[in-house]
Amino acid sequence: MPRRWIATAVLAAVSASWGTIPLIVRNVDLPAEQLVAARLWLGALPVLGWVFIRGQNHLPKEEMARVAALGVILAAHWAAFFWALKTTTVAIALVLVYLAPVLLAAFAPRILGEHSDAKTWLAVAMSLVGVVLVARPGAGATVTGTVAGLIAAATLAALILIGKPAAQRLGGLRLAAYEHTTAALVMTPWAVGALFTVPWEAGGNPSAIDHLWPLLILGVILTGFTGVLYWMSVSRLPVTTVGVIMYFEPASAVVWATLFLQETPDLFATLGVVLVVAAGVLVAIEQRR
Repeated sequence: MPRRWIATAVLAAVSASWGTIPLIVRNVDLPAEQLVAARLWLGALPVLGWVFIRGQNHLPKEEMARVAALGVILAAHWAAFFWALKTTTVAIALVLVYLAPVLLAAFAPRILGEHSDAKTWLAVAMSLVGVVLVARPGAGATVTGTVAGLIAAATLAALILIGKPAAQRLGGLRLAAYEHTTAALVMTPWAVGALFTVPWEAGGNPSAIDHLWPLLILGVILTGFTGVLYWMSVSRLPVTTVGVIMYFEPASAVVWATLFLQETPDLFATLGVVLVVAAGVLVAIEQRR
């Protein structure tokens, strides 16, 4: 099986797994800053250890600036996305963030020299319509939330456009290790400040240590492990294809909510999921060819 086909399937699985993140966030009562920092550190440390064990810890000097920039952009992306979720509706935040694949399709030819054909643009359009049907933004938009969502979309597109060449040269393992470590360092001051606002024993509830298992899943698996697979896949695929496949994340969130939260999707949401999956199949077929 061609490498691009395998990379497409792996990226689809990673994106679908990220659709479970709202389930974890909903059940962890921690400030957003601390949650982001915990996710980053728990994801970075195992991958960083793996890099040293394998003897692949060398980071060429010419790559340091790019990797550091990626870490800062990653921290900014997650901070902006969490801020959008806090200041506007989840639906509006999701639709704004997933404008990123449109930006990828527009800028990939200029920045990476990757040209998108008509079928790829069709897949982008199908995915965008699909995620709008899934989220269906309505009332509740705010200026702050809209700006934060647009920043999250721009930083997500920048991550992929800047990160793909680094992933090709360094490999997904090294890039994920150093990118997540840098982002964790960026978020640490905010996380320390948030410690003073955590309701450790509020209302007779047990301490926040009870959230350890969900945080471990969020950090080690859904950040560290999948982060390595993500960059391995990105290094082998056109970034427009990456953008289309990433729409599996919001689409799969509907499925996970149905399975675990008994939130049954309506006809429009179901149609949106079908459109996203159809777009993913379309680009996957193109990669196989």
